[in-house]
Amino acid sequence: MLFGYQWAFYLTYRGHQATVFSYYSGVVGDGLLIPTVNVAGFVLLRQLPVGIPWKRWPAYALLGIATAAVVYLVQASFDLVNWSMPTPYQWSDVGQFHFFVLSAEMSYLYIVLATALINWRALMADSIARRSFAIGWLGVGLFFAALAADYLH
Repeated sequence: MLFGYQWAFYLTYRGHQATVFSYYSGVVGDGLLIPTVNVAGFVLLRQLPVGIPWKRWPAYALLGIATAAVVYLVQASFDLVNWSMPTPYQWSDVGQFHFFVLSAEMSYLYIVLATALINWRALMADSIARRSFAIGWLGVGLFFAALAADYLH
């Protein structure tokens, strides 16, 4: 679903900027790696005996929004324009929507990370949770590698 909205914007896009399908981080990252990270996070949360620290969700939501804002500001400051930001500091419709998706994604990952850290002993004792944690971090690392490949060439 998160990748699908980009397809919807792509089908109606009439601009000249590079779209999601021009980037490794868009195709491999958003299409494969992020869903894998999300499933790994879900499995990790399911495996841990202690519940998710929901009373702290506002902090995780604020961290997600702050992270998305920093990402967009860094993108703009380095003049990394594309269809989501055709000119620095000017976001298109897809860019504005992506901001909310990125905020939600980061909030979810902060919840997963906090739950894993709070339950570290249980995480280390459960092989499925431990593998999910490793797969999640591997997915995040590969996503950043894809992002670096997009902008370093």
